[in-house]
This record gives sequence, structure tokens and C-alpha cells, in this order.
Amino acid sequence: MTVDEAVAVADARIRKESCFSHTEHLVVMHGNRRVAEHAYGRRAVDEPGDIFSVTKSVLSTLVGSAVLDGRFRLEATVGELLGRSVPEAVKQVSMRHLLTMTGGADPSGEYDIDAVMALPGGWVDTLLSAPRLSAPGAQFRYDNGAAHVLAACLVRALGEDPEVYAARRLFAPLGITRWHWPRDPDALPYGFGHLQLSPLDLLALGRLWLAGGTAPGGRRLFTAEYAADATRVHSAGGPPECTGYGFLWWVTEMAGHATYFAGGYAGQHVVVVPSLDLVTVTTGAEAALGANWRPALDVVHGIVAAAARGELSADDC
Repeated sequence: MTVDEAVAVADARIRKESCFSHTEHLVVMHGNRRVAEHAYGRRAVDEPGDIFSVTKSVLSTLVGSAVLDGRFRLEATVGELLGRSVPEAVKQVSMRHLLTMTGGADPSGEYDIDAVMALPGGWVDTLLSAPRLSAPGAQFRYDNGAAHVLAACLVRALGEDPEVYAARRLFAPLGITRWHWPRDPDALPYGFGHLQLSPLDLLALGRLWLAGGTAPGGRRLFTAEYAADATRVHSAGGPPECTGYGFLWWVTEMAGHATYFAGGYAGQHVVVVPSLDLVTVTTGAEAALGANWRPALDVVHGIVAAAARGELSADDC
């Protein structure tokens, strides 16, 4: 089965199987060829929508740019960047710990991001006050709050609004012109989710990482070393994706090939398979989720397998 045939099978499954009825888009780029650009609802592929936790991978990208610019250090600590008011137990948590979600905070109960979002202000201070369940670096826990604290640290390191920095340093080089980035009551852009980008913007993000940080036109947005570090397994990870974890990217293997992906609620996924020169984007609508819903990531495995078989056939020739 060729990649085109596998994409046709994936498209048919999305259209016919009820578990995928919430799916909004399937975009596939293999090499320099855009194989698929399907929109299943009213939202066009160039129209922004909520990318949920894929926002975290965008934040990781901004961190990479700030590191390249000499304005951010992965070894810097929360205490260094956010000052004396940081609780003692949190001061030695590093940016690397926040990126890998190994900071040790309790992300549940009143410190769960949904509970924090109900507060009228002081989100970052509340997240910093969360009890420590383990030493920094000792254990992975999926932690939306860690990403929001990371965004606050990025503000201090940059000395400017991260959305302004993103507009200049990331969105413009990728040709992204429309987005919406919600802010907390203290005007900090969300680090954990709900940035709005289009499926084609997400494709551009995936292609940037596939190219090791080099944008179209040759401008380097982060180093190849940062890309490699961000997309290797730093821990075994855990829920919700239950696979390895890097720097706000999930790390796994598909069809025997090293793979990493950005994941978000309701079926948002950007999958990058460097050895196959393959990027896929799938999105879903939260409002349309059914009781038996499944992410369209399920159908991406077949596309990756077809690309892998095609590579093998080429090698055999």
C-alpha cells in the first residue's frame, strides 16, 4: 500500500466510523508533497481553532528560540527567574524540569488547571504553592501548571511578552498571520493550552521541527542540538498519551521509526517522523465528542506504516 492509498483508507475511516465523527481535519505532508488536506466540518484548513495542549509544544519551540538568542538557560531555576517570593521547595526546580514535567508538583485537586482557571487571579502563585510529591527530576507527572509556570519564567527571561516574541521570532518566519492566545487574569498568555492556530499552521510547526529548527528561507529558529534534546525520551511519560516524554513533546516509535508528536485534547495531534520526512496533522472539535470517541491519531499509524514500506521498497531497489 502506498502513502496515497493509506491516506485514502484513513480518510474513509474518519468519514465512516462514528468514533472519529468529531474529527475536523487530516493534513499529511510526505517529503515536499502535500498528500492530503481534508476538512470534515465547516472550519477550513487555514482557519484557526483551539489546539489545546499542542500549545505546550509551541511553548517548547519558543524556549528553543530564546535559548538560541542567548536569552534563556535550561539550567536556570524558578527561584532565579521569579524571585524571592517563590516557595523554598520550588526554588531549585529548573527550566529543564518544567519542560520535562518532572518538577515534582502535585497537579491535582485545587492545583489542577481547571480549578486554577476558576480563580480571579494569582494563577502562577497558586501553582507555585502546590505541594511537592517528589524531588525535581525524579518522576514524570503530566502537569499543565508546569507549562504555565514555564511561560511566566519565559516572560522574566525575555523581558517581553511571549506573544510579542512569538509573533516576531516564530509566527512571522513560518508565515502564520492569524492566531488567538488567551491570557490569565494577570495578562500572562496560557502556557498549557488553548492557543488558536490553523491546521496549516500546525503543519508548518511540524515541518520546522522536521527541519531541525530551520524555517523556510533558511532562517534558524532553534538549534539542531535543542531539537534533538527536546525530542528524545527524558522519562517514560504517562497519561494521557502513555508514551515517552521530551521537552513538551511526546516521544515514541511508529512502524519501527523514531517519532515524536504534540498532543491535545479532543484529537489534536502533530506527528513528526524525521526518517520518513513525514508530518501529519489531525484535529477534532470538542463540542462534537461522542461517548466512544477516539483521536484520529489512530489512523495515522497506517499512514506511517505505508511510508515505512515505501522507504524499504526504495532501499531494496
